[in-house]
Amino acid sequence: MKNKALLMAFLFVVSISKLFAEGSAEEGASSNRGTFLSRGGYIINPDEIKIEQYIAQRDYNYPLPEQGDLNVIAASGINAENAYILIGLKGKKVEFSELPPLNITFCIDRSGSMTQMIPWVKSCFYIFIDKVRAGDIISLVDMNTNAQTLIPPTQIQNQEDRTAFKRQVDRIATGGGTNVYAGMQQSYKEIEKNYHFGYVNRVVILTDGMHNFGEMINKDILDLAAEYRRKGINISSVLLGIEADTGLMVDVAIEGGGSSRFVSDHDEMVKIFETELDRMLVPAARDLKMRLVLAEGVSLKNTWGYRNYKEENTIYYSLPTLHNGDYETMLAELSIEPDHSDGTLGNFYLDYVDLENNQRSLGPYKINIDSFTAIADTLITDPRVREAEGYLVLSRGLIDIGGKAIKVSQLQSDLTQYENPSPQRADVIEQIKVELTQNLELVERLNTYLTSISKSLGGGKYEKELEILQNYNQTFTEVYNTADEAGQ
Repeated sequence: MKNKALLMAFLFVVSISKLFAEGSAEEGASSNRGTFLSRGGYIINPDEIKIEQYIAQRDYNYPLPEQGDLNVIAASGINAENAYILIGLKGKKVEFSELPPLNITFCIDRSGSMTQMIPWVKSCFYIFIDKVRAGDIISLVDMNTNAQTLIPPTQIQNQEDRTAFKRQVDRIATGGGTNVYAGMQQSYKEIEKNYHFGYVNRVVILTDGMHNFGEMINKDILDLAAEYRRKGINISSVLLGIEADTGLMVDVAIEGGGSSRFVSDHDEMVKIFETELDRMLVPAARDLKMRLVLAEGVSLKNTWGYRNYKEENTIYYSLPTLHNGDYETMLAELSIEPDHSDGTLGNFYLDYVDLENNQRSLGPYKINIDSFTAIADTLITDPRVREAEGYLVLSRGLIDIGGKAIKVSQLQSDLTQYENPSPQRADVIEQIKVELTQNLELVERLNTYLTSISKSLGGGKYEKELEILQNYNQTFTEVYNTADEAGQ
């Protein structure tokens, strides 16, 4: 029985790395999904942890612009190892009733894998359709192995129009495969019928993202999203369920100039549709081109934030769309030469296109570092940079933890080669215990560090991240105890 328990415990870790090897954390919800997975004892595969998305999931209390389309917040900080520049963007907030006219196609995935989530989709579509204003144009498409238009573009006039949509959604039943390409293509066609430059022209696709039917591959899907973004039609994705292919659908939203949200339960989805829908639908600025020019004596070690590349001392960033009331973050990790002491790190510039198709330019924003000291020699002085650096440390730690979990899985597989008992088997068990011990120590260090930052910021920070670490601690402790018992 001891050997069986040991095998089951290690297969528990093996199943984790296999289940999520192809995924990626999605925009704005990395910790949401990580918390959801860790509650079930899952260890996030290191390939799934995208550092930029952990950093970008919080708004760091960026203020709304007092005037204009967006606000730029530039901050910096330094600790014992690195200097940092944080650039935050905050789009203007327009109330839903004052938004431009909507030309929206809802594309609902009704494949067999969506069976448990379809009730969420239906109830949240009811919330949306009740918010739609008179004059907005809405169409409805569903997809499985094929795609079809359930309701063609309809200008909402009254409650009767809304009820017709609800009745059609009520009839949706699940079955078949998932042809994301066909669903997107059909949805774009419906948008094109009423395309107007002054409208919000948007596809909203609700799916688990598991494209598994048809001749088109992921590249074709991304090319389609990019093609229609250039035509002025964007796409946003709502990703549903634990097995959602977040990698594909996050990339679709990026290529398509939209946004993505991962939803783990019905209540979270209701919140999105009741209070955050405009952050998925309506742009505040388009085609953002940014550059961070580093001062002499300052060099880039790494950077996170959307598409970026470096030429000499300049880092270039691009972002297709900044949405209504939404926020975006870029973080640069820097090294400073010893003789650099004037406190200047660089300058930031931004060009974008406003909603009237006018080209706008902002900057330069001069970035200084006020102090070359940190709180208690460990925590960064600027509160925004301090919090962002915590997410950086966490995500790097989760990558290390995931790598060690995979090694435990590999060692567990090695056990089948040896007789029980045998010296070789005992040695493998000890190696497993070493890896688990190192993970438990890393979890504790991360917990201590994030807790110290949270306390310095007044508390209430990293709640979901600390829960991930707590769940990891429980999982590794259980596996360690089982290994220890089997090795006796």
